[in-house]
Amino acid sequence: MDRGLTPRQLFLRAITRPTKLLILSPIVLLLSLLCAFVFGLLFMLFTTFPTVFEEQYHFSAGVSGLSYLGVGIGMAVSLGAFATVSDKLQTALGDSPKPEGRLKPMMWVMPAVPVGIFWYGWAAEKQTHWIVPIIGTSFFGFGFLWVMMPTQLYMVDAFGPEAAASALAANVILRLLFAAFIPLAGPSLYADLGLGWGNSVLGFIGLAFLPVPLFFYRYGGWLRERFAVKL
Repeated sequence: MDRGLTPRQLFLRAITRPTKLLILSPIVLLLSLLCAFVFGLLFMLFTTFPTVFEEQYHFSAGVSGLSYLGVGIGMAVSLGAFATVSDKLQTALGDSPKPEGRLKPMMWVMPAVPVGIFWYGWAAEKQTHWIVPIIGTSFFGFGFLWVMMPTQLYMVDAFGPEAAASALAANVILRLLFAAFIPLAGPSLYADLGLGWGNSVLGFIGLAFLPVPLFFYRYGGWLRERFAVKL
């Protein structure tokens, strides 16, 4: 595995390869933005749940921690479902399936993300029974993994052993930046627009991302050839 590179050269290589893919490959850029947005939403929910449920439903500090169960249960069910059907769907595409086949389940389930955000926001805004917004967050939790996992599997299949790690690194870098900064906007967003319209803004952004997996499912092969990045 030794390529004869100095530690400095290895470090520069590890920094520049993901950066080049993020800037020059529309597949890496758009899918990384999508994952980053969804990841940022997750962390915003984590940071605002206690305030929302303590103020809207008068939960105690201890009981408000149970509000995370909706997301957790949604993710647990999603993980079991994804593990059951993902490889079977890919195998059903034939002996030499295209990498874009990984995005098919993502197209089906991704609408659960904006639906969950709309549901949670307006249910909390109208102070319906506390279980109603938590059920909304379970839809978000279910859709979350069906965005993250197919994207990563697609990048591994599409970019191969030479560039897959760099594509995933670009995805992770952008994802963590959004996870750090989107939660900072949450309290101001809710204070200015309320829970209903504040979450609706985020839900509409989620709706705008819905065509992304369909676009790459149809044109991903052509884009990979057209925008091949030399690393």
